[in-house]
Amino acid sequence: MSTGLTSALHILAQWQCTPNQALAILKLDPDLPFPEVLSDEQCERVTFVLNIHSDLDTIFDDPDDIYGYMARPHDDPYYNGRSPLELISSGDLTVFGRICWHIDAMRVN
Repeated sequence: MSTGLTSALHILAQWQCTPNQALAILKLDPDLPFPEVLSDEQCERVTFVLNIHSDLDTIFDDPDDIYGYMARPHDDPYYNGRSPLELISSGDLTVFGRICWHIDAMRVN
């Protein structure tokens, strides 16, 4: 298993992600959740998780905010009362990319 996948799974667990959510978020096969080689899309998803974590670590000082942000529902119109974790758990790569972009934009504001 790649170091990036291991790190992403660890981060997802800290985000209070269920195993089924992790499979959907990273597009992992339930019958082979730890592939020897990741597809390009799986690599992109791992990168999104790592980048989001890095951005949250830059934005927030409190570990509860760093790890809790993704699981908390937000009133921000971008999330419309849902949590970022709920949105990326849909498995839609476009939504995942938009969440990553939105959080990255919070970092520079």
